[in-house]
Amino acid sequence: MSDILNNIKSTGQAGLNTPRNVANARENREGNNASEVSSGTSPARTDTVSLTDTATQLQSIQQTLSDAPVVNHERVAELRAAIADGSYQVDAADLAQNMINFETQLR
Repeated sequence: MSDILNNIKSTGQAGLNTPRNVANARENREGNNASEVSSGTSPARTDTVSLTDTATQLQSIQQTLSDAPVVNHERVAELRAAIADGSYQVDAADLAQNMINFETQLR
């Protein structure tokens, strides 16, 4: 088995990793000439990123949401008080319709 692999590696691939071929591969990949690659000097590159207006808006919305409180403590206190004194009323028809609307939006 190893003889077969050695034959495959050597057949038609002689000189594949020679310095000239490596430099040419780098030249093709990076757009540099072979002399710059072999001498180790290459022009400095700077990377830039630009965001679309939509991405900028999404970042703004994300920041606004992360700054908002997770729980409306005032509303929770109102509901607890209403439940405690018995004044909290649930309209079954409204509740059922809201559940249907919620399920419809999930589809």
